[in-house]
Amino acid sequence: MSAWGHGIREDDFVCDILGEFDDLLKAGKNVKEATHAVTSKFSYVLNDPDDGPLFWIALAEAQWTYGDLDSKVLNHVREDFDACRSLKHWLDNPTGMKKRRAALEKFIIKITTPKLRPKNLPKIVVRAPKFIPGDCLSIRLESGSYAAALVLASDHSNVEYGKNLIVVLDFLASNKPDMDVFHARKWLILTHHSWGRKMDIAWYLPVNVRAIKDRIEVVGQIATLDSDPKKSNSCCGWDGIGMQAMHQREWDSQQSK
Repeated sequence: MSAWGHGIREDDFVCDILGEFDDLLKAGKNVKEATHAVTSKFSYVLNDPDDGPLFWIALAEAQWTYGDLDSKVLNHVREDFDACRSLKHWLDNPTGMKKRRAALEKFIIKITTPKLRPKNLPKIVVRAPKFIPGDCLSIRLESGSYAAALVLASDHSNVEYGKNLIVVLDFLASNKPDMDVFHARKWLILTHHSWGRKMDIAWYLPVNVRAIKDRIEVVGQIATLDSDPKKSNSCCGWDGIGMQAMHQREWDSQQSK
């Protein structure tokens, strides 16, 4: 079960369809063309007792949002609800079943009336990576101390979400890091709590970076090396960059007592 809540959009599969629909609109398709394309792509689930009802819910939500709900799609949603097909996931959870039923009833009432102000069709927003490989970052933490991080790579394969691979260094001081800190390449290894000696390295997307733009400064540039780490399975928000340096120092201080 891919749901994490009872709401219409609180389901991984529904979000996948909505995301696909928006991507098609960004590529220049209109609502009818996007509907045809997404229905073709997900045709394998249309008769599936679990995902089929979720597909029609997602498609109805997408069409209604942009002011072009097809009556046939609305009928699919209604019929699945009346036959309890769209409630199948919740049969073993009476409390969840009640909340899901209420959410679907509210949803059907909503989409039965055309959207008063349909959402404008989305356009591609190009967001380049914020930094270039080799950028040396000084990070002022909320405590007033400074951390340091090195930009190792940039990836703009997704034009809307260009990202940077950044590794935090084992540095925490009352002054900004000098270039010797970056040349030393002493990566921050996390041993506190259950981190298990994991390196503090992650991909950072160009989202919400404005909130901390006054706390991050490029203080220099160095060449990246073949020996530098190149991969990470983690994605992090900008608001937390550098914080692990402080957490690790606090842990080390406690362990030494």
